[in-house]
Amino acid sequence: MNIIALEALTFGLGHLSSAARKHGCRLTLLTRNKSVYDHELSQPATDSAKVVELDTFNNEEVVTAIQREQEVAGILSTTDTWSFHCLEVSEHLGLPHHDPYVIGLIRDKYRLRNHFYNKGLSSCLSKLVNPQDYDREVVAVDVEYPCIIKDTAGTGSQYVWIAYNQNDLLTVLDHAATQTLRGLLAIEPFFSGTLYSLETLSWEGETRLIAITSRVISPEPLFREEAFSSPVHFPDVLMNSVETWIKKILSSIGYQNGFAHTEFMITGEGFEVIEINPRLGGVQIGEALCRSFGVNIYEAWIEMALNKRPSLMDAHLQDSKGIGQLIVYA
Repeated sequence: MNIIALEALTFGLGHLSSAARKHGCRLTLLTRNKSVYDHELSQPATDSAKVVELDTFNNEEVVTAIQREQEVAGILSTTDTWSFHCLEVSEHLGLPHHDPYVIGLIRDKYRLRNHFYNKGLSSCLSKLVNPQDYDREVVAVDVEYPCIIKDTAGTGSQYVWIAYNQNDLLTVLDHAATQTLRGLLAIEPFFSGTLYSLETLSWEGETRLIAITSRVISPEPLFREEAFSSPVHFPDVLMNSVETWIKKILSSIGYQNGFAHTEFMITGEGFEVIEINPRLGGVQIGEALCRSFGVNIYEAWIEMALNKRPSLMDAHLQDSKGIGQLIVYA
């Protein structure tokens, strides 16, 4: 069988390739730029992986390329940038895929915040703004400061700003109008607390909490992730509360299958979702968890592409070490 990877996180391709071989499958990577994966492709683990370069944002090209392949069992994408492309191509080819409504909700930060508010799972609403067309008086009505302004379809902590007053807000909106955003803008209150992320895996509506990761964020206003540590151990009572809460969060949006990387904050009023991504955490979070638990957690991607219950759902996970990582930016 052949598993198609429609792009991937920069790291983890070797683990995917190894898992595919374990299940008697081939891994074919479709990518716009093979050089992005130079490090992973230089490793022995990816020797058997096939790489096809094409415009992966062009669904017609992707469909044509996949139709040329033999025995395609499924398509996966470990990066949320291609979530909709993966979904649409899988639908077109009749292969297993996420619920389109759920992915649409997750990838729209404005809709997601208001969904949680309406379900009693967030303390605030979000306001939607088109930076190319808005009323400068109306936009500031009922905004509490400080506030966060973010791209509704953003990823990788890009296009996130803070405003401490109305003048800041209008300055940010003027600046955002000159940027190439993926969506519109959402304005929501600035949460104060400690930021973590949850790595979870869901299968047929059942969710397992895999690990909690802590991070160091750069000083305002960049919100750049500078370091990670995992896995984090909370006291049992808090850990149980987090696990119950994240299951309720994912159930409320109908998230049935797949990894989820949920950034959340522990505030004075409780837990608040910052964002949810339908994938594992980026940078080297996946690698850190593989090393900590001594298992290839990427195997779950291959099993789900084969429409099998991931063994990770039932595996005994005992962390043997903690992993810290610093992110170096160009």
